[in-house]
Amino acid sequence: MFYGWRMVGLVSAIRILGGGLHNYGFTVFFLPLSQDLGLSRAATSLAFSLARAEGAIEGPFVGYLIDRFGPRPMILVATISCGLGYILLSTVDSYAMFLVVYLGIISLSFTPGFVHAPMAVGNTWFIRWRARAMTVISSAVPIGGTLLTPLLAMAVQAWGWRWGAILAGSLFLLIGIPLGWGVRTSPESMGLRPDGDDRRNWMLRAATRLSRGLKKKTQHFAMR
Repeated sequence: MFYGWRMVGLVSAIRILGGGLHNYGFTVFFLPLSQDLGLSRAATSLAFSLARAEGAIEGPFVGYLIDRFGPRPMILVATISCGLGYILLSTVDSYAMFLVVYLGIISLSFTPGFVHAPMAVGNTWFIRWRARAMTVISSAVPIGGTLLTPLLAMAVQAWGWRWGAILAGSLFLLIGIPLGWGVRTSPESMGLRPDGDDRRNWMLRAATRLSRGLKKKTQHFAMR
């Protein structure tokens, strides 16, 4: 089996973890956290809105960092930051502290490591099978919401939201770091070609595409 599908499996598992514990999972903390800190729904919702805006603003910078350093460092930084961020979330006792932890640690690192970097892996390892790989990676988030979020909700209901946050942070660290460490930047870094093609076949296909392109251009100018 082509090694790129292992990469798809790894980053999909990472997105299942992020989807279950944060994308869908953070909604589990919404009501108990608001009640414990005495926050209105508007105040808590503002944090979510600011997180969305933050993700949009940091997008171009994240793209540069992924191009510069590769997806693995972004994933590792994100898993460590989210893990520590959720553990710190369990200690917040004010709205200001909540904003610092949620926006400054969790949300700031989550989008680069759990959204952009996994997609970059699929985009790098495949050309002909890119659509299939990207579809598999994209479908991982709702799978995480289906599998992990109910378990997180039961933990919050049984032990309270603070212990639930500690559990989420611990899972990010214990599961996310080993998964992220296994990610490889590109097939070329391992002496492979995208889609698993050997170098000779890849060069033959590239020459064929070039030949077809030149033929079309020749026909176009001949008709003129």
